[in-house]
Amino acid sequence: MVIINIKRKKAMSNRLFKTLLLAVLSGVFPVDIAICQENHGMTDREAIDKMRDRDLQPEKIMDAIKLAPGMTAGEAGASYGYFTFRMSKRIGNSGILYANDIDTAALRLIAERCKSEKIINIKIVSGVEDDPHFPVKNLDMVVVFDCLFEFSQPQRWMLNTRKYLKPGGRLVIVDPDQSKMGGSSHFLSRKQIKGFGLAAGYQPIEVDDSFLKSHMIIVLKLPE
Repeated sequence: MVIINIKRKKAMSNRLFKTLLLAVLSGVFPVDIAICQENHGMTDREAIDKMRDRDLQPEKIMDAIKLAPGMTAGEAGASYGYFTFRMSKRIGNSGILYANDIDTAALRLIAERCKSEKIINIKIVSGVEDDPHFPVKNLDMVVVFDCLFEFSQPQRWMLNTRKYLKPGGRLVIVDPDQSKMGGSSHFLSRKQIKGFGLAAGYQPIEVDDSFLKSHMIIVLKLPE
């Protein structure tokens, strides 16, 4: 039986909570996961992160998208930094990661952790709904992890993001796969996301995401 402590919902981001709840209702996450019981002593966020580590396999995702040491990358919709700090570790201090969100409270959490852990390769960027406002125009890669389906204007956002990528730069979308989530209309389909990308001037690149049971990886590349 799945047990989610609704009273503690405010301890996590609303976006993360909704994704988790829809995944549970779709049967994607195993029904024997009792977040508040099996992870006694953890916060809700820590328990969910543990589950995401197991089901999303972030290290494999970073291998699949070819995120490498020394890259200059951006993350849009960073929220409280689940994927942010994993990307930061992968690119190392020779790289730079611009962590973007429209939620200033979430960005403060990232900034506080950076200060606490003396992380120097993450730069905080506040954006708007249709533009991440990255401060540079030579990014190797922009990653949107587990949140494009919540964007109010995904196609316009993709178009505006082009100017921050260098020629040949990549836009990576890791999102819940509608076909794996019981066909839920809350999520976007591969066809929709690729269509947005093509309309915004990107070229899709095939990536093996068969190791993900609830998500998909879509890589879109700018022309050289």
